[in-house]
Amino acid sequence: MTEEEKETKKENFIEWTTFIEDRVDEWSKSIKVDLSNKLNYSPDSLIIIEDYILSNFTKDSLSDEKCKMQIDATISYYAETLLRSLPESTWFLDIDDESSYYYNLPSIKTPIGAMICPHKLLPRIIHKNKGTFLFDFYNKRLGFIQNPETY
Repeated sequence: MTEEEKETKKENFIEWTTFIEDRVDEWSKSIKVDLSNKLNYSPDSLIIIEDYILSNFTKDSLSDEKCKMQIDATISYYAETLLRSLPESTWFLDIDDESSYYYNLPSIKTPIGAMICPHKLLPRIIHKNKGTFLFDFYNKRLGFIQNPETY
């Protein structure tokens, strides 16, 4: 990737993270009001958004262009919830290490160095079909942050 391409990627990343709440707000106008009212960026809302994901997406629909906005808003919501709920975590974009699992994907970097890629979580949520995968994932990461020696 050229330096110019890297700069463009950085700018796109900054724009994507800056307007997360706007995208989520716009998307929430298109979903049921009772669901929208429960999306408050709390850890408990991860169970609610996972139920929404399992009810509205399949493995095949993840590549459907018609679902792109809905998928991005959903990922944006649970990513921002994780970011707000995991202490000292920040957005991160790796555009230098092409061999990285997180290369060129918006990720959350936790204070213990663990990375979370919200885009890679979505297929796992659907595959697990558990209903509490995101909430359990959050609690496990929070446990590692609070007790780094267990990581």
